[in-house]
Amino acid sequence: MRILIADDHQMIVEGLELDLQDILPDADIIGTTSAEEALRILSEQMFDVVFLDIDMPEVSGLTIGKMLMVNHPTTNIVYITGYEKYALESYESNPSAFLVKPITAQKLRFALDHLRFPIASSVTDELLAEFYAGKSALSSGIKKCRERRGLTKEQLAERMGVSLTTVFRWESGARTPDTLSLLHLANVLGCGLDDMLEAPKSE
Repeated sequence: MRILIADDHQMIVEGLELDLQDILPDADIIGTTSAEEALRILSEQMFDVVFLDIDMPEVSGLTIGKMLMVNHPTTNIVYITGYEKYALESYESNPSAFLVKPITAQKLRFALDHLRFPIASSVTDELLAEFYAGKSALSSGIKKCRERRGLTKEQLAERMGVSLTTVFRWESGARTPDTLSLLHLANVLGCGLDDMLEAPKSE
């Protein structure tokens, strides 16, 4: 996972870097205290998650977020701020989370566990092969995760942007979701792909 942190307070950048390294030891993390530097970095590199301070002197984090939404719409934006008043405006750029300072490791974990856009790099060829080799296990796993999430078939269809018939076919094993749909399902249901593959035990 590639992460960018932009906050005009050095201590906050360093604190987030340390907490994120503890949570995600293999993550590639870049931190900056300059909004202009963040814009330069974002023009040259792609990131899975971008932590943006909203109130920065050069360019507002909200402005950067709106630019990301246009240029890289699947980037997970996490706004960090000391002011709750920005919450409503922040959702114009479709963020994954809005964190009010001080930011604890618990808040970070929750935000990372509920990213709007799944991190595709976590999907290996081996894992996908397991899915497509075990259709019955996958169909049962989708149903298990849906029920654990407390969603009806109709609600899942609405959140996935598919027909109710499609959800019925996924859960019956008559149809297997494509790769992008699998990623979206994992995000909507709050399940890992490996978790969805674990079918419930028969009684």
